[in-house]
Amino acid sequence: KSVHVAYNPYLANPSNPRHSRGAKEFYVRLQSKRVTDSNPKLKLSCDVHNRLADGEGAKIDISFADGTEMNLENFEGKVNDLEDELYQRASEIEYLMEVEGKSLD
Repeated sequence: KSVHVAYNPYLANPSNPRHSRGAKEFYVRLQSKRVTDSNPKLKLSCDVHNRLADGEGAKIDISFADGTEMNLENFEGKVNDLEDELYQRASEIEYLMEVEGKSLD
């Protein structure tokens, strides 16, 4: 349903404990033609910031069609792992909504 990504581009070095490389790559992948074509209703937003003083790391907030959310604070993970987890969660939601006779639209 919606994804909001927030990251500091100056924290892109993986040796930094609050690096933001994965969050940026995730956002870039969500902007791809393949994703936008298959999810035309996806609301995508991004906050690129420079909040070095408070050491704020990358953050990803995901809202699913069933109203559940996934909030990843200080995201430092691998994008492929996150995509796998999202695909799994989306498949579960689709199955449960189908069983309940609900539509994703």
